[in-house]
Amino acid sequence: MPSRAFHRYSLLTLAVGVVLIWWGAAVTTEDVGLAVPDWPLCYGKINPDGWYKVPALLLEHGHRWLATTIGFLVLGMYYWQFAKFRPGPVEGVGIVLCSLGFLVLIYMGSLVTAAFIAILGFSWLILKWYSQRWPLLRGLTTLALLLVVLQAALGGLRVLKMSDPLGITHGTLGQMFYCLLVFVAFASSRTWSEGRLVLTVKEAARARFWSLALFLCIFGQLILGATLRHTQRTHLAASDILTTKGQWVPPASPPDVFLLFAHKYWGFSVAVLIIFVAVRSRHWLATLPRLRLVATLLLFMPTIQVALGIFVILTGKSFWVTNFHVLNGLALLALSSLLVATFWGDKLCRREEAEA
Repeated sequence: MPSRAFHRYSLLTLAVGVVLIWWGAAVTTEDVGLAVPDWPLCYGKINPDGWYKVPALLLEHGHRWLATTIGFLVLGMYYWQFAKFRPGPVEGVGIVLCSLGFLVLIYMGSLVTAAFIAILGFSWLILKWYSQRWPLLRGLTTLALLLVVLQAALGGLRVLKMSDPLGITHGTLGQMFYCLLVFVAFASSRTWSEGRLVLTVKEAARARFWSLALFLCIFGQLILGATLRHTQRTHLAASDILTTKGQWVPPASPPDVFLLFAHKYWGFSVAVLIIFVAVRSRHWLATLPRLRLVATLLLFMPTIQVALGIFVILTGKSFWVTNFHVLNGLALLALSSLLVATFWGDKLCRREEAEA
């Protein structure tokens, strides 16, 4: 039975994660991602005098402090599960040193060496998880620690290299990392340990297929949105709603107009898919009343997301409208990941029970 204290701790980490992603969205919306030229310091200091009085520094440097907070929360989560199973101290010291070395190499600009260390780290995780049959939370928290270090390094590289592709990767990985935190919180809950789905073999297969397809489609929309936000920061390529630059299907060149078109119409298609999966999920989750709320929320949130997207265009990327558009998109991705964890995780739980 997972610890209730650990579950509450994971929920706290989730709450801080929402604030962090909102803050990161604000940094991009206000185009202040390069307000600080150095990293990890801020103008050569940990905290320059009066930084919180300057709006650009408040957003950019405040984002760094929130990210640091998440990093320490995830480190605590990892050591919580690490100490629970009393392994040797070499693993804990090794992973911290590996993370620090990864950050130093990124800071020095040795991308190839840093990538090699990252591959080694994730390969080690997979092998240890499989060979030692780690409990689920043990593996998930270790993965979360490796990802939070990678995310910090990408954020630093974004500043040092002034690269839009790195900024897009940083933004998308941040939301994927949040989905992992959702999984950790879910796997430590009573619903995960005590709840059971009652589905036929065909229903279970459909539930797994549609939940995974939905998650991948939303993630694709997230990549389009992140690319749009980093390449059209100050204004959008077109201001019409149904058409794009006066055309129903614009040509692939210029790419900024076509990107806006793809984001709008792929988003509408994904909204229809969300509603379809939500209706089916209410039936599939009949024996898990707490999780039926997820399906209910997914019935209404796509309409809100489409409306917010329209108002982003009409208001010329208003700060609050744009940021709530990002947050609602995060919620859609997180809830779809919760469906994936439920339908695929139930199969995992049953297999572990059979082995036991």
